[in-house]
Parts: sequence; structure tokens; C-alpha cells
Amino acid sequence: MVPEAEPEPHPVRWGMGDAVLGTSLAVSVPALVGSVVLLASGRTDLDGASLTTLALLQVPLWAGLLGAPLWSTYGKGRRSLAVDFGLHMRGRDIPIGLAAGFATQMVLAVVIGLVYPLLGIDPEQVGVRAEELTSSADDPLGVVLLVVIVAVAAPLFEELFYRGLWLRAVERRFGTGWGVAVSSLIFAGIHLQLYDLPALLLFALVAALLTVRSGRLGPAIWAHVAFNLTAVTVLLLNLD
Repeated sequence: MVPEAEPEPHPVRWGMGDAVLGTSLAVSVPALVGSVVLLASGRTDLDGASLTTLALLQVPLWAGLLGAPLWSTYGKGRRSLAVDFGLHMRGRDIPIGLAAGFATQMVLAVVIGLVYPLLGIDPEQVGVRAEELTSSADDPLGVVLLVVIVAVAAPLFEELFYRGLWLRAVERRFGTGWGVAVSSLIFAGIHLQLYDLPALLLFALVAALLTVRSGRLGPAIWAHVAFNLTAVTVLLLNLD
């Protein structure tokens, strides 16, 4: 008689439902918190808000992006962000990721500069939200806070959620190709920036391919760092 295989100590039960729920919370909770802040302050929008205020309003978003993978791995998985979602890196991930992120930004600058005018679109419409955020960094402390937001928090939390939870959830059900495509489309669309959509989609595809090829999030995280930091550096240098 062939002995029965022992069950996994922590069988994986997370999937697309957890990714959808995490996305819903990441969208709705920040919107609710932002509405409460506007109501309490008597403002109609966040134009002119301090960078500190804008950073604090990111906390609910980061909590959702981090909370969904944590819930999934500890409640339905193998109790490890590294094992379930590839949250680890090797030394070579740093130069590979930085080079990929910088190269993607450079390619996009050329392509958008050439193609958008042919479509009757002003290339200056790209990156408006990033420009508004950068303009709020009007002192050294603000610049440090800006770098923390765009080059530390965003790469870590977004890669864990989109290339970690979303990509792997879709991949487990439909295969790697669908995982790359769906996670990239969701990442690009969730930013709600129409003119930036092609740039966000291309970067998402690069990050997803880096993740699939390496089997971990390290290269994608560093690519995200370079992609965001390149844009912010250019914007800071061009501030009046």
C-alpha cells in the first residue's frame, strides 16, 4: 500500500478574492479618510496642502496594500511574505532593478515626446500629479519626506501588492501570462491618471517580467525605486 501524502502544514488558500478585496479597501478607505479630512478642515480640495498632510493621507492606502498580503499569508497561506509573495532580494537585484527602472523612464520620455504630439496630446499632461506632489517639497525636510514616499514606501508596498499578491493570485488560476497582464492593467488603472496610463502600464509590465523571471520581488522593487526617483529628481531640478 502506498502511504498517503502528508498534508501541507499551511496549505495555500488565498487567491484572487483576497486581491480584489484588498484593492477595494485600498481605494475606498483612503477616499473616505480624505473626505473626512476635507470636511473637518473646511476645504474643497487638497490643492496647496502640505506634504506632511499628503503623506499622512497615504497611510490608509499603504495599510491596505500591506494589510491584504499580510492577511492572505497569515490567515490563508504559509505565514511568510517571502514564501507566498516573493518578498526578498539578492545583491544583484539592486543594479538590475535600478538599471531597468531608469531605462524604462528614459524610453518613455522619448516615446511620449514623439508620439503624444502626433495624437494631439500635450506631453506636459504626463506626470501632473507627480509634479504637484513634488512642488509641495519646499524645504529640505520636505524633500526627504518626498523621497521616503516615492522611493521607499511606494515601491515596497505597491510591489508587494501588485507583483506579489495580484500577479501570483491570477497566475495560480490562469497562468503566468495572464498574471503579468492582469496585474499590470490593474496597477496602471488604479492610479486614475489617464495621460500617465501608457507609462504606468509599460513600467508595470517591466516590473512583472522582472518578478516572473527572478521569482522574487527584489528586482521589481529596485526598478520601482529608480523609476520614481528619476522622475522626482527631474521635477525637483526644474522647480522654479
